[in-house]
Amino acid sequence: TGGRPRPPPTASASPVITDSAILGTFIGRSPCREVARELNKAVNADCMKLKWDLTLYQNPTTGVPTTYKLNGTFYRERIGEGNWAIIKGIETNPGAVVYQLDPDKSQGTLFFLKADDNILFFLSKEKNLMVGNGDFSYTLNKANALKR
Repeated sequence: TGGRPRPPPTASASPVITDSAILGTFIGRSPCREVARELNKAVNADCMKLKWDLTLYQNPTTGVPTTYKLNGTFYRERIGEGNWAIIKGIETNPGAVVYQLDPDKSQGTLFFLKADDNILFFLSKEKNLMVGNGDFSYTLNKANALKR
C-alpha cells in the first residue's frame, strides 16, 4: 500500500454486534451441587465444579439489557439464551444492583450481584450470597479484566 491511508470501510447490509452492544463476558468456575439445585438440574454425586461463560448484551444506544448467552457445563449441548434484567436490592443492601437471568421456565432463575463492572457474585433464589469452598467460589470475572 506504500504508506497510503486506507479508505474507510463501506457500510454493510448485515447487522454487526458492536462492542457497545456487549455489556461484558464473565467467566468462572463454581461449586456444582448448590447451583444445580438452584437451576433444578440433576447432577452426579461426584460433580465438583461447573464452568461458566456468560455474555450479557444490551441496547448499544440506551444501555438497556436485552439478551444473554450462557455457555458452560450445563450448556454444552445447547447454549443457554434468554432475556435478562437489572433489578434492585438484596436483604442486606436495598440499593444493590442485581442481574436476573431467566434461562427457561423449567429451570430456576439465575441472580447475580454486581460487585463492580468486572465482578459478579452468584445469589440464591432468595437473593442471598452463595458461599464457595476451598476450591471454587461463586464469582464470575469479566474476561477483559483478567487480561490486564
